[in-house]
Amino acid sequence: MVAAEYDGDQHQSSRLQYLKDRHVLPKLARLGWHVVQVVKEDYDDEIVDRAYQAMVARGWTGRLRQRRRPN
Repeated sequence: MVAAEYDGDQHQSSRLQYLKDRHVLPKLARLGWHVVQVVKEDYDDEIVDRAYQAMVARGWTGRLRQRRRPN
C-alpha cells in the first residue's frame, strides 16, 4: 500500500490544511501505508524512483517501463 501526497501551495497559505495533513500521515502509517511526499520542485524521475522503491519493499515484483521523452 503506497500513496503519493502532493504538498502544494496550501501548505504555505493554510495553516489548517498543513496541520490536517500532519495528523493524517501518522494515521496512514499506522494502517500500513507508505506515503511518498511530493512537492513541485521534485524531479519526476526521483518521485517515480521513491514510489518504485516503496512498492518493491512491500513485495511488488513488477517492472517499470522506460518513459518516452518528447523530442
